[in-house]
Amino acid sequence: MIHALKAMGDYVQTKTESSFLSQVVENPNSNGKYNTVLVVLFNNDDDELKYQEIQMEEFTKNKLDKYAYVYGNPRGGDLTPTSKITKLESTYSRIQRPLKKLVKKIKKQDELNKEEQTIVDIYNLFQDEDLSDEIYQELEKISYDDNAVLTLGVKTNDRIKYVGDFNKFTDSLLDKYEKGFYFKKSYNKAEKNSVGKNNQCYICSKEKEETYGYVGTFAFYTLDKPGFTTGGFNRGEAWKNYPVCSDCARTLDLGKKYLEEKLSSRFSGINYFIIPKTIFASKTETEEMFEILEELEDKKKLSLKKDNKKSLSGSQDDLFQMMSEFKNYVNFNLMFYEEINSAFRILLYVEDVLPSYIQKIFAAKDEIDRNNLFTNLQGKDGSFKLSFTFKTISNFFYVNQRGKQDFTKSFLEITNNIFSEKSISYDLIINRFISHIREKFVNNQSYWLDNLKALQILKFLNKLDLLNQKGEEEKFMPTVDSEYKKNIVDFLDAHHDVLNTNSKKLVFLEGVLAQKLLNIQASDGSGSQPFRARLNGLKLNEKIIKRLYTEIINKLEEYDKNYYKQLEELIADYILESDLSEVSNNEISFYFVTGMNQANKFNFQKSEEE
Repeated sequence: MIHALKAMGDYVQTKTESSFLSQVVENPNSNGKYNTVLVVLFNNDDDELKYQEIQMEEFTKNKLDKYAYVYGNPRGGDLTPTSKITKLESTYSRIQRPLKKLVKKIKKQDELNKEEQTIVDIYNLFQDEDLSDEIYQELEKISYDDNAVLTLGVKTNDRIKYVGDFNKFTDSLLDKYEKGFYFKKSYNKAEKNSVGKNNQCYICSKEKEETYGYVGTFAFYTLDKPGFTTGGFNRGEAWKNYPVCSDCARTLDLGKKYLEEKLSSRFSGINYFIIPKTIFASKTETEEMFEILEELEDKKKLSLKKDNKKSLSGSQDDLFQMMSEFKNYVNFNLMFYEEINSAFRILLYVEDVLPSYIQKIFAAKDEIDRNNLFTNLQGKDGSFKLSFTFKTISNFFYVNQRGKQDFTKSFLEITNNIFSEKSISYDLIINRFISHIREKFVNNQSYWLDNLKALQILKFLNKLDLLNQKGEEEKFMPTVDSEYKKNIVDFLDAHHDVLNTNSKKLVFLEGVLAQKLLNIQASDGSGSQPFRARLNGLKLNEKIIKRLYTEIINKLEEYDKNYYKQLEELIADYILESDLSEVSNNEISFYFVTGMNQANKFNFQKSEEE
């Protein structure tokens, strides 16, 4: 991971000629709401600094180095005389604070160069109350849409020198930035600095005059606990753990920024990176790979629908489609992570995912999405189709859902097994399905869509051959002596990937029969379904299943509406061929409710009584 970041940083520096300053400065318009820049412009044509005007210009990323904006703190001001305007009065004072601090340092020198004198002159002009009020009043008169950034500039011979063009300002920024690699203000005096002398850099393996010990590109490990530092309890010796030279520290930060901007997204509510592995291949291959990534990065901004692509992650900027378009000379690592209070925590790291396997996953998804169980569904807003994404799975594991028990760890284990082509616990999946659906059933909430999503997941995992189900598919052909029975058996055969044992088929068909009875009860005008109470809150077992079979038939006969004798005959055939003791109670409950959910599919033709 660390060496991959180094390679990304090297690439960005080579391709973009990115300056060190660009790593330090921040974008004041990162949210797109600060599109105007107000420059307090001074003129220095006659070697005498004078205030000229307020220049209004449109914000552009090309001038980030020139604006040199770096947020400081609410009370102390920003680190340079460039600030985002919140309240004009406070922001006007805010841009003068870094000037004051820098002038205080400059005045300690015996002699000032031209740039230093200019900075002192700017500060002195602001101390002129009449001039300062004039500048402020001019700023008040300017109107602009949204928000603005306030900064300084000095015009000489028609050329404007911005804050970032003054070495004194930028050197101060760069020194502060570099200091973060070896200095910790919060540590005790003996541990504040961590600098190694004349030793080898861990990243570039070169002998360096100085290496730093507090380079925390990502906070993978902590020095805040005793014993985490090589050689004892002195955190100042951290450079022995992980010595990084100044050049590599900067390059790592540049690589991190590239990773965050280009190769990161959200996955079912979880942050993730994709990290290409051919980063260690030849220079030509590495450059080619990044060029493709940059090209595909532009594509991900387009609507997935417009691009005719589907999302695996459920996110609009899905990166998996990008991965699938490579040949197998590239493979990827996936890192799922969270950041809490600036601590970086890896939740899951999946290595060596081949593009061809991502293509296989997409192919499985596409086939499932075309299945007629999940197309032409009727909702309150008309017909729709159900598309599989990893959110389909995470919804059953309550990832980042308030008020629910969090099963994120189990979801990540499943995610890892899917991308690593490892088997997945069938019992875990079924248990989560029925627990989720059972809760909705008990609370009289709709579970129709949830059950369909559960079927999608089973079909998807079966297509990838990842479910470790017990036993083998059973071959049994019941007596088929009518078109009605044939249609039922055809349905079971069409979904043999899920209904792959006689016991599952038995329970499924009994669920269909139970729903038929409930529909009859609900159609009497009252809408009530008294037989629902006999389903034991969907906590079913072998004994209850056997009881329900006779109870349903008796109730249908009692209503004189037993239209489903052929269905009952099929169930009887499967009873003779099934061993429910081999099926868990949760499986029985799940396939029973699945039958209830699919009862509308069994309206082919009713018996002669109907």
